[in-house]
Amino acid sequence: MATITPGPCPSTGCPAPTEIDCIIVDKVYDSCTQTITATQTFLAPTAGCPISSCALDLATSTCTVGAISPSGTPNYNNITFVIAANYSVTCTTGVTLPETVDTTQTVTLYNPSGTTPSCVILSGSCTCVNLPNGNISCTISLCLLFQVTATVQLLVPTYGFCQPPTCSAVEPIPCPSSPLFPPQAP
Repeated sequence: MATITPGPCPSTGCPAPTEIDCIIVDKVYDSCTQTITATQTFLAPTAGCPISSCALDLATSTCTVGAISPSGTPNYNNITFVIAANYSVTCTTGVTLPETVDTTQTVTLYNPSGTTPSCVILSGSCTCVNLPNGNISCTISLCLLFQVTATVQLLVPTYGFCQPPTCSAVEPIPCPSSPLFPPQAP
């Protein structure tokens, strides 16, 4: 990415902006991250399933707003998020078992009228073990980002439009890529 100038202001301060612009942006009113863990136990197939691996599918897992209730503090709400984490357990026999663990998480966030809460699953992990009774127990850990946002018009001082630099030329491949002949004896 190109360097953006003027960069950090020197000790003498930044020059005055050349313009004041109104831009439309998504403003974050409140946010937090939290790691949650959910455990699920289910029956193994009748032939058994010595576990080979467990894989979490973040692309199809979801985190949505389930309920919003007042917290007792003005403009702060208790927001309950519904999380569905999709994962699969692979047995050493090659059988893959798709599973979903459902859970909820409630957080208190600044949520004034006109803002929208949301949740993003940033990362996660999955571990499973075979239990003596033949069941499989899986533990899913997820790192979640909870946010409250609103699209706003923001007044900002600017130095004008960003002027992108000229793209650097792609270096041609070296020709030849190595010496053509072996070294000669001294």
